[in-house]
Amino acid sequence: MGFLVYPGCEILDVCGPHDAFVYADTWLTRFGRTSEPCYQCVVIAAAPGLVRTKCGIEIAPTHTFEAVGDELDTLVVAGGCMNVEEACEDPTLVEWVRSMAPRTRRVASICTGAFILAAAGLLNHRRVTTHWMFSELLATTFPLVHVDSSLLFYRDGNIYSSGGITAGIDLALALLEEDLGQAITLAVARTMVVFPRRPGGQSQFSAYVEYNKVGPKRPDIDELMAWILGHPGEDLSVAALADRMAMSPRNFARLFRSAAGQTPARFVDRARADAARCKLEQTALPVTTIAEECGFGDAERMRRAFQRLFDVSPHNYRSRFRLPTLM
Repeated sequence: MGFLVYPGCEILDVCGPHDAFVYADTWLTRFGRTSEPCYQCVVIAAAPGLVRTKCGIEIAPTHTFEAVGDELDTLVVAGGCMNVEEACEDPTLVEWVRSMAPRTRRVASICTGAFILAAAGLLNHRRVTTHWMFSELLATTFPLVHVDSSLLFYRDGNIYSSGGITAGIDLALALLEEDLGQAITLAVARTMVVFPRRPGGQSQFSAYVEYNKVGPKRPDIDELMAWILGHPGEDLSVAALADRMAMSPRNFARLFRSAAGQTPARFVDRARADAARCKLEQTALPVTTIAEECGFGDAERMRRAFQRLFDVSPHNYRSRFRLPTLM
């Protein structure tokens, strides 16, 4: 398990996923699974010496490019936000990644590490994700790459990519589950005090996150939106919500759009879809029951919402992201 670092990389892109694999080794021992191969994590840089990360903390690599042989199973490329463009222009680094990829079982990027994979030609005609702030730049810089900024992480063949910073931990847990199964993954998640699968679904965005990207907030609208997220099955029509706020429907719709940057109907639709995704992932309830409980009314209406918002049907979403214990 090799972690590629370079000047200006994000330290959490390295340490978060790195620790997940280290803890996995600890839990393999505690579970008595000592006959199984463990992870040997190495940190790789172009040359010997300390590598200064973006926050100023320095990392001591264990290997240089020349010292890495053909035994590397997984290559993880850290992101670097503003500094990743400089890394992409380093021909030695890019060429090493390009030559190393075919010799590994899988390659993964954390956050803007996707730019380095793209510069190496590894992402052409593949669907990938990266931090939402840099998704447009990735798509325009590398037009052959299909960028989907809404995802926490994604796998296209043996290429894995993840969204911003902490999404690297989500990706690491997914890799652990592939390799070692759910028991070890859950133990690691508990150790790191993170969700094994985020309750918000497999997206960098949720209805509430989208709201918090907008400008000045109104406490009353903020409180209402939190209530909507917790009660997706209620009557959430403009008239009902306006009544709850003691406003006229017209005035309520205007104030909501001004505060949230979207109409009440759009927010409600996304809130219900987020609630439905949680149930699809974490329960064995029929799709029709989930549609009713989440306020869609029927499965066809939920299917149309999923297709519009996530470009996937509820059934296909469940097949991709359902917890293994429910399969």
